[in-house]
Amino acid sequence: MNTPRNIIAIDRVSAGAIVGLRRLSVSSVQVSSVTPWESIPIKVPARLTISDKIEDGVRVYTAQLIFRTCKELDERERKVYRCKAANGRYYLIGTNDRPYPISTVTQNHPDNMTDSQLDEVTVNYTSAAKIPYIQ
Repeated sequence: MNTPRNIIAIDRVSAGAIVGLRRLSVSSVQVSSVTPWESIPIKVPARLTISDKIEDGVRVYTAQLIFRTCKELDERERKVYRCKAANGRYYLIGTNDRPYPISTVTQNHPDNMTDSQLDEVTVNYTSAAKIPYIQ
């Protein structure tokens, strides 16, 4: 039986503050435990979509992370995201090199009191390297 892969937690850090990031294989990286991750309170589960396609003869990998939060996020800095799946695996969205993840925040002001008023954050990341998990 497959274990759930829903995203249950999200952390982030400034791209320049990642400590000891190194690629171990095509699909995995290592990050030092002293990296100062900032936990983001989210409505569980969040959505993470990882895909790949061929553009001009080159394989390109894309990750799109969508989550809702009540925390006001400062999106002026370049951030890298760590996503924890229910099966215990962590995915790394972005690195300390270009291209960086692009974040957009949508503030909801519904006309109905029962609709969600949480901010919706969308993080898009495109890379020539496979979107890795953290070992």
